[in-house]
Amino acid sequence: MNNTKAIKLLTLTLDIMKRSKLFILLFIGIYAFSFGQESNNPVEKGDYKILKFDALNLMGIGVQKFHLGFEVSPMNQNANNLPTIQFNLYVPFNSLNEDVEVANGIEGGVELRFYQRRKNKASLAAEGFYMGVAMDGGLANFSLRDRYFKDNFSLPGETEIIQFNEYQRIRTGIAYLLGGQTKLGDKLYFDGNIGIGWSNVNVQAQSNDADIPNYIRIEENLNPLFLHFEKGKGQRFYVPLSVSLGYNFGRK
Repeated sequence: MNNTKAIKLLTLTLDIMKRSKLFILLFIGIYAFSFGQESNNPVEKGDYKILKFDALNLMGIGVQKFHLGFEVSPMNQNANNLPTIQFNLYVPFNSLNEDVEVANGIEGGVELRFYQRRKNKASLAAEGFYMGVAMDGGLANFSLRDRYFKDNFSLPGETEIIQFNEYQRIRTGIAYLLGGQTKLGDKLYFDGNIGIGWSNVNVQAQSNDADIPNYIRIEENLNPLFLHFEKGKGQRFYVPLSVSLGYNFGRK
């Protein structure tokens, strides 16, 4: 691993550690708050149909995304945990990095969650601490700022050229999740989670305009929040984050 990649990985790790502390405190608060809630009726199939809107992804950590989630309980509760499934839709629409301009795209995913039985509670609910696994992926079209330097100074023209080139990214990923969910009202829910996982990424130029005759293109290193937009193929580390408000159209 070269020095540049090592520095990027260290920066990403430190950033994750800072954010993890905040989310750990958030989950502890959600988990503690959920202790005060009780349900005497066991969870049955269809009790949960929670439509969620993600404020954190809309605000943006790197790339702003419109994110909708829909959590359902497809089966009755088990003895010690409640399994649910959440379907996710992501539409990236804006970048917070001057080197990346998002054009359009769409991604989808699914989460399998397991809510743990709360201490001293007789029944389960889609509240409190949960663990799970998430799979997602999709397509994004965007532009990257590329820099070019002349490789033959005897030729006329500018020494340096900067231009935006169009790229397309195809991504699939899998991550392990930790999160917490609690009720804010009769049907209103608050949900927050953090994950850690890997993505298979393929970023390719959309046309031959990315190459300029007699110029050498310089490979720019993006900051850790934009690793999925760097050119080329490979497996890349990522940390999905989500903070959502939802309304349950089910019976609970």
